[in-house]
Amino acid sequence: MAIPISISRCLFFLLFIATIPSSSSLRIRPSTNSHDTPIASKPRKLAIKLIHRDSILSPYYNPNASPLELTRNAIEASVARARYYNKRIMARRSGAYVINEDAGAPLVPDFLGLAFLANITIGEPASEQLVMVDTASTLLWIQCTPCLTCQRQIPLLFEPLKSSTYSNIPCTPPGTAACTDVGGKCDPTNGCLFRLSYFDRTEVSGNLASEKLVFGTSDDGKVTITIKVFGCAHENRALTSDNQQSGILGLGYDNISLTEQLGGKFSICLGDIHDPNYPHNKLSTLLTLLIFGEGAVFEGDVTPIVSTQDGFYYVTLDGISVGEEKLNIDPNVFKLSSSGQGGTILDTGTTMMTMNRGGYDPLQNKVQSILNGSLQRTDFSIEGIPMLCYNGEVDRDLSSFPAVSLHLAGGADIVLDTHSMFRQVNGVALCMAVAPADNVEGMTIIGAFAQQSYNVGYDIAAGKVYVQRIDCELLES
Repeated sequence: MAIPISISRCLFFLLFIATIPSSSSLRIRPSTNSHDTPIASKPRKLAIKLIHRDSILSPYYNPNASPLELTRNAIEASVARARYYNKRIMARRSGAYVINEDAGAPLVPDFLGLAFLANITIGEPASEQLVMVDTASTLLWIQCTPCLTCQRQIPLLFEPLKSSTYSNIPCTPPGTAACTDVGGKCDPTNGCLFRLSYFDRTEVSGNLASEKLVFGTSDDGKVTITIKVFGCAHENRALTSDNQQSGILGLGYDNISLTEQLGGKFSICLGDIHDPNYPHNKLSTLLTLLIFGEGAVFEGDVTPIVSTQDGFYYVTLDGISVGEEKLNIDPNVFKLSSSGQGGTILDTGTTMMTMNRGGYDPLQNKVQSILNGSLQRTDFSIEGIPMLCYNGEVDRDLSSFPAVSLHLAGGADIVLDTHSMFRQVNGVALCMAVAPADNVEGMTIIGAFAQQSYNVGYDIAAGKVYVQRIDCELLES
């Protein structure tokens, strides 16, 4: 197998910036050769256990971090991601989206903004790698040897030369199309290459290859699937070395994404992400949160996927209710425009919800009308954005606060209780866990806080999202 000789380090927040074929071109499916465990007609739960970034199982866990520090980090990261998404859309509209001819997709902001990690097992012999999970990225990539100046990571670097199941995507005739069809660039010496470019001028590059990936199953077993495309990264120009993970697991939709390779179906169940000891972070086979393929959990109410533009999962937000009162909001403020701006996406990679101003202002006004008579306002701002905050405690002072319902098209609702709607920032202050978008055309992002206590199933081929409020532990009962 050809592996580049000139290599350096590896960055941890993904994004290509070149042409990738549309999902309508090449449809990659899992291999079903005799050496693989096929995805049978009977649903198999191909599961990867998620680790919240602030949980006790995370290498980033800081037992001394204050609620204020955690909240500030969550808000800063969420606002930064929202700003990045809007810039990414603007860049695409202006034609600046494609900047080179190597494999690429849109750029991802600071990895600190990503909410979840996962341990994956790849290769033969098996190599465990820790990756960030990002619904705004598409490629699965990890650091590989040889890599002279890779960033620090907790697992050992993946060694493709020692894996009997690793194979570079070919570039010699008649295999050239195999590389270009997945957005790679053929190099006569080094094979099918990819390069990820970032707005901050950092880059990561390496080989596109195929490899075996091992999944856990709900019956405590294992199943091995051949992944036809993943990135084996050998070179990186990173701005920071304070990283622990091996790479990125992209859940965005594209023909090279793991999501598409495993049948265009997956589901995620999120528990109480405020609690670092919540069981969904423990290595129990009964609490698998990220499930791929036919075994994904599709239950509850259904709302249509209106677009997968840029790999995002756009849905239609029809309105918002606080208690029994539906707010006076023009539903068009949440819709994706013909120019590709605005819209509403589901994104577990963004921690807090950010909302188009046309919806945020009426929601903020309603919350103020309920709380102003009983709690005292307190000033709190992040990145120049004033947050709606009060002196008080969520459990003590908001026990009677009405539920906030996000009404999705088709009759599906995501209902925010007080722990999804508010965040305790310190011992004496709480803030609404929704931040305004920067402008009236801004995207609305339904993030991880809003999706707590929900299983969300994505059937992309059918154009449907299933939403079910449930304790994640009950999914396997």
